[in-house]
Amino acid sequence: MWNVTIKSLGAHKLRLALTALAVVLGVAFMSGTFVLTDTIKHDINGLISQTTAGRSAVVQATTPYNNNKAGGFGEAVRPLTPQLIQQIVRSVPGVAAADGTLQGQVTLVHDGKVVKSKGQAPTIAVNWLPDRQLGSLTLRSGHAPVGAGQVVIDAATAKSSSLQVGDSVTVIGNLGPEPFTIVGIAGFGKANTLAGATITAFDTATTQSLVGKPGYFTAIEVAAAKGVPTDALLSAIGARLPAGFEVLSEATVVAQTSASIDSFINTFNTFLLFFAGIALFVGAFLIFNTFSILIGQRTRELALLRAIGASRSQVTRSVLGEATLTGLTGSVVGLLVGIPLAAGLYSLLSSFGLSVPSQGLRILPRTIIVSIVVGTLITVASVILPARRAGRVPPVAAMRDDAVLEETSLRRRAVSGGAVLAIGVLALVAGLSASNGIGLVGLGAALTFVGVAMLVPFIAAPLARTLGSPLPALQGVTGRLGRENAARNPRRTAATASALMVGLGVVGAVATLASSASTSIGSLVDRTFKADYVITSSANQGLFSTAAEPVVRAAPGVVVSSPFTEITWYEGKVSHRLSAIDAVTGPQVLNIDVVSGSTAALARGQVLVDSKVARDDHLAVGDVLSMGFAETGVKSITIGGTYKPNQLLDSYVISTALLSQNVTTRQDEAILVRTTSAGANQQAVLKSVLAAYPQLKVETGAQFKADQKKQINSFLAIVYVLLALSIIIALIGVINTLALSVLERTHEIGLLRAIGMYRRQVRRMIRDEAVVVSLIGAILGLGMGIGLGAAVVHAVSSSGIDQLAIPWGTIIVVLVAATIFGIFAAVFPARRAAKLDVLTAVKAN
Repeated sequence: MWNVTIKSLGAHKLRLALTALAVVLGVAFMSGTFVLTDTIKHDINGLISQTTAGRSAVVQATTPYNNNKAGGFGEAVRPLTPQLIQQIVRSVPGVAAADGTLQGQVTLVHDGKVVKSKGQAPTIAVNWLPDRQLGSLTLRSGHAPVGAGQVVIDAATAKSSSLQVGDSVTVIGNLGPEPFTIVGIAGFGKANTLAGATITAFDTATTQSLVGKPGYFTAIEVAAAKGVPTDALLSAIGARLPAGFEVLSEATVVAQTSASIDSFINTFNTFLLFFAGIALFVGAFLIFNTFSILIGQRTRELALLRAIGASRSQVTRSVLGEATLTGLTGSVVGLLVGIPLAAGLYSLLSSFGLSVPSQGLRILPRTIIVSIVVGTLITVASVILPARRAGRVPPVAAMRDDAVLEETSLRRRAVSGGAVLAIGVLALVAGLSASNGIGLVGLGAALTFVGVAMLVPFIAAPLARTLGSPLPALQGVTGRLGRENAARNPRRTAATASALMVGLGVVGAVATLASSASTSIGSLVDRTFKADYVITSSANQGLFSTAAEPVVRAAPGVVVSSPFTEITWYEGKVSHRLSAIDAVTGPQVLNIDVVSGSTAALARGQVLVDSKVARDDHLAVGDVLSMGFAETGVKSITIGGTYKPNQLLDSYVISTALLSQNVTTRQDEAILVRTTSAGANQQAVLKSVLAAYPQLKVETGAQFKADQKKQINSFLAIVYVLLALSIIIALIGVINTLALSVLERTHEIGLLRAIGMYRRQVRRMIRDEAVVVSLIGAILGLGMGIGLGAAVVHAVSSSGIDQLAIPWGTIIVVLVAATIFGIFAAVFPARRAAKLDVLTAVKAN
């Protein structure tokens, strides 16, 4: 039977080529993702190891809590380390060098414009370490910063922004805009920068005034004297350190940093693999449909095998062998295609600012094994049902010219399809209800699509006739024939449309979520903002100096203004997020719906608590919270009020005055402003007084909402690009099915041509059929996608996306695109059908 399998593959190689192409594309996406992320990890971790080679240990304050579930920016994970600790470490025998390091975010301005990296990475300020064993930066030109007003910038920023030694720039840090002169250009080890960030280096005192606190560091870097073992050095330093500080080997710190980087890249990897999985899932429908049609066309051939002694299991294994070889070939080719794909994506990321010296692409054994195994298994799994049907072909069918493969019972299909759909819906509901049920959501969505695909044959025929009803009037007899061709084999139409249904289903779900998020944000702004203007930053992940708010408050026409920021606090070993606003003006620009107590409690140094959190944690006005801050430790703060959940605010709110008492390097995320009159003139006034802060945007509520929508649409565009591969595979499925259908209907097409149908009419008939099939897939996919999106919106309504909005514009665009998609998919099969020789086609069986 092995020889039979090989010969069968050779006889149908052209028919299986498009099937293998689906596997190639899906596996290429998957292998390319693995190679890309593995390469990024290796290069960045290698660069970090290279730049820390001269260090032996790091001394730092201990972290006050274990987890960091709150996330976000602006948090202080560890307290600062006083300069006294540096003096203690330097006095330890075996220490060759010890110097404090400090790091924070600033804004760099040149000629009135913000200097930003291509990838929108932050601008980092560090202190220059004169000891080359401890420093990560290496001078390329100029000299190190030795006093106030001097700065060294990274070579990548200097090149991209045409900056050179001697140029004047402005740096905005804790104290507001300050003038500096570029005295040097440096690199991060062999790289021009680190992962696209803009790096600015100052002397220690200047860095402390810009991003920290005089006399304090983030950590102390230590180099061991020659011949001193690391373990001995760690023990000696640890014995001298006071409580609240720890010493770690540089290798441990590098490992922790690498783990953090790897975690972020793994998230990116999972994001990309999700779309690779969708592409392979769509490909599974194509594979199933192709083999189903091929087996139906080979009924007599399979019956002859049975007649000459082949058993059912041998026929089944033969078909599975064809699938295995097809999947294996497609997977190997896909793996090979994925490697240059990863190289191209890496170059693309480099052009956006990810500047890391490449050490070559990383192709791990895991990538090879997973790519080949997954691609092959998906192909084989998709062919199991067609292979079993092939094994059931009776030997007597070889005696008939019109032998047709017996179809499975529709009743059985209805029961099994309904069961799969029910399980999928239950898994989806359970996943959406769970706090961390993303895996169940994915499984439920996949099973739901499979269940619907199994049930589509029951509605395919009436749906085809309904959608194709305009065709007879528009196209005449060819339109009627195209419509009936799509309706007369509902199983085939359903299988073909299902591949498109999956891809467009995800499009519909994502579009619904995006539209709902945009509408919800607009509604939230309308409900919550009492401000006329919102001032935010376009740089440094939205954070900016607190020195800007007093400038705004003093501007002509401003009635009240309030800064807004968020940080992390901890209770025991668990972290939480809180919002900070001005105690007096904050409630005047934000609508805080008080349940108990009063917002006046903010001015008394008390905290407001979300009423849901208060109810869940059994808290009430007058209770005392032990709120821990990284820099100042645990403080007892009284609850002064509760408020209705507000997605713009975190679960806890304190005043910016109280926050400033506990956070040295506070930065703001927004300034909310009310003015005597809102209009273009007032907006121009605010922009004028903020001229020294070119990274700040002054927006009305409507402009702020439009800006948020623009960000959502930018993300949506990325998702659509990633989904394009699954749509391409669905297109291949339609082409493949139509091509096989033309081959199967050779005799029929010959008769139509014999009775007078022109070639152009044949092409039109095939195009009409393709359009109907594509519209069926689009309508089912969009319907399911909108339903799935609505379910997700309902599940996450408490997080702020609480307004369901159907993206009607997207739906119309997709339906039009599906029509064009069908016309394009029919080009090759229609040309092939029109070119059939009439006499040869009439004689075909």
